[in-house]
Amino acid sequence: MSSSCEQTQGSGACAETAAHHASEGECCNAPEKLLCLADEAWKEVLKDKIKQEIEKNAGAKLDALAKLVANANHQKWTHLIEGKQKCDEFKNQVKEALFSLSK
Repeated sequence: MSSSCEQTQGSGACAETAAHHASEGECCNAPEKLLCLADEAWKEVLKDKIKQEIEKNAGAKLDALAKLVANANHQKWTHLIEGKQKCDEFKNQVKEALFSLSK
């Protein structure tokens, strides 16, 4: 699905029509651009309606899934940060050991 901006900049039927009428001036391109904008708005409204139906039919299940994924993501990052801290501690211990050898 491409946006109306993309369509008027060189791809899709709207751009082809606009290019065809380019020699007629910007004013003549306005109706085609407005129709493309209306198509895009229609898609956005339909998408919002679909979201509402999904929320109505599966909202609680999606809430549970979102909570599960968010918790797993938090645990993953906590583990990564703890691992980085352990690695940094190890590097510091190695530096201290090497420094003590040079004394």
